[in-house]
Amino acid sequence: MELRKVISEALFHHPAKDFALTPVSCEIRFDPLTGKRSRIIPFRSPKLPHHDWTPYVEESRQRFCPFCPENLPKSTPRFPQEMVPGGHLKWGQAVVVPNLSPYDTYAAVTVMSPEHYLPIPALNSKLITESFRASLEFIKLARSHDPRQALYGSIGWNYMPYAGGSLIHPHLQVLCGPLAGAYTEEMICSSRTYLAEKGRCIWEDLLETERERGERYLGQVGGSHWLASFAPRGLADVTAIFPQKCTPEDVEDKDLEELAEGLQKVLRYYEENNIASFNAAFYFARKEDAGFWCHFRIVGRYTIYPVVGSDHSHLQVLQDEFWTIYSPEEMAAELKRYF
Repeated sequence: MELRKVISEALFHHPAKDFALTPVSCEIRFDPLTGKRSRIIPFRSPKLPHHDWTPYVEESRQRFCPFCPENLPKSTPRFPQEMVPGGHLKWGQAVVVPNLSPYDTYAAVTVMSPEHYLPIPALNSKLITESFRASLEFIKLARSHDPRQALYGSIGWNYMPYAGGSLIHPHLQVLCGPLAGAYTEEMICSSRTYLAEKGRCIWEDLLETERERGERYLGQVGGSHWLASFAPRGLADVTAIFPQKCTPEDVEDKDLEELAEGLQKVLRYYEENNIASFNAAFYFARKEDAGFWCHFRIVGRYTIYPVVGSDHSHLQVLQDEFWTIYSPEEMAAELKRYF
């Protein structure tokens, strides 16, 4: 499998080097799964400052939170009784409720904990496993309840405001409907085309290539394989691959436990490198989608300048090109010790 990148050099008189004529390189990489482009930018200083969420969290406690245990029973909607007896789906401390602002046929929110705020170190394996198990159970219920419409499911996580989290209270977004998400659809099409043209699984070849090269391969947690994504969609982009798994029904309890264990390692790295927010997603397909493997992806989110900055620019929003200030290889060299 080709891992393609184009290295360019900009040439200018550098003010930090007494205006000596200085070449500075940048990279454009192509995602081996989709062909989408990503840029590795030599930012002035990739070290992020520590972000203290305390003032924001304390201010949020003064506002009404529908997910806090004293409010959840009377303030959140309930599923139809014939689909979810009792209206809410519970697994351990996790509670799945309908999304008041749905953006798919079956849209739910998994309230991960009764605690209003959980810092990254408090996102433990038990909490993650229970929350993803509850979310997965909802997708399975939706698919069983409405097999013609609930074809594709996904689980997403927006942790804290930098990642688009509208509420501090930790929660997951769970979707199930007739269409796959745009990125999932690209993965499905790429997997199908690669299998038809080469007679091999694209995920298997990617995994084999990354393990042989070793630059970005982080390690194995049970049956799952973790790697720094070659063409990052953002900061500290990590992908976990679950071989031979395709549908939500294929994912077993042990897979979720391994997901939680691997995710703990990545979150430790995030915490120690001041990455205060993140987006994550777990992707599934149908059994008819040949060549697709379930995978999980997490990307750090941050602001370039305190309060007013953003890590999304015209490149992502209007050019559909991603960029990051972290080299995947440098990140992998540091992150491997957690695995």
